[in-house]
Amino acid sequence: MTISSTLLSEDLEGALDLGGFDLNLLLVLSALLRLRNITHAGNELRLSQPATSRALTRLREIFSDQLLTRHLRSFELTPLAEKLVPKVEVAVKNIGNIFSNRVPPPERFALAMPDHLALLLIANLTGYFREVSPTTVFLPIIGFSDALAQLETGQIDLVLGIADDAPLGFYCRTLPAIHTLCLSRQGHVAAGGRVAYGELGRFLSIRIGSSYNASFGEVRDGIEALRPRGKETLTVPDIHTAASLLQGTDAVLVLPAPSARFISERYRLATFTPQKGPPLPTYQVSMIWHERWHRSSIHAGVRSMIASYVLEGS
Repeated sequence: MTISSTLLSEDLEGALDLGGFDLNLLLVLSALLRLRNITHAGNELRLSQPATSRALTRLREIFSDQLLTRHLRSFELTPLAEKLVPKVEVAVKNIGNIFSNRVPPPERFALAMPDHLALLLIANLTGYFREVSPTTVFLPIIGFSDALAQLETGQIDLVLGIADDAPLGFYCRTLPAIHTLCLSRQGHVAAGGRVAYGELGRFLSIRIGSSYNASFGEVRDGIEALRPRGKETLTVPDIHTAASLLQGTDAVLVLPAPSARFISERYRLATFTPQKGPPLPTYQVSMIWHERWHRSSIHAGVRSMIASYVLEGS
């Protein structure tokens, strides 16, 4: 007793038990419908002609239809087979997407970070996205305004900064501590390293605005902890303003070594390490991201690049 194609269609749309079917037949059906040739379909699927013929026989039994009929030296699709073509194409594509390990690249990648680290990373990360995911727009964001909330909502993809704790649902990777260097103008009395870190407070102390304007539980850049404490403090909005101020005053600024070297080369400033007294404080920064991106290969690549550039530069 055969089942009509109408009843079969109703079963497929209803409570069909897929466990009773060999879903490999779907691939055979797809190849037969596209190529309209048993031999060619078998070659594409690396099946012998007898195996492909047996699969076609089973498909004919399932659909109660010939599906392919011989016409002269070729095959033609039956009316039912013609109707199956778009449905089978969609089914095969969807199954492939389900079992594919590839995650679609993000439309944009927003990275929040302090400006002194952005100097080191933006060019390299732009090149990374151009090579690995050309369709992804890289958006560097300087500063940490409401950073954790924006991570939660997906407005920011990764934060490079310092946080007291990563809330539930976030990952936080703290990089190893890196060395710091003092920056000053060329010819500064402290540039020879003969002034201890604790005595640098007698010179003008520069505070970079973004480094301290954050509440508990938020992200900050950590530069404030490196600043020599002194009687006279001047707050500036960014690292470039601080560098310009160093050129014309006796101010001293302490930065992570990679950032200090970059700034010194660009603004022709002196870098030094005090030769007496306790060593300079170290700088430690973390990468913070939401768990939704933890297994993304592109995100993992960005995190790996950041770690290598920050640590190798130290």
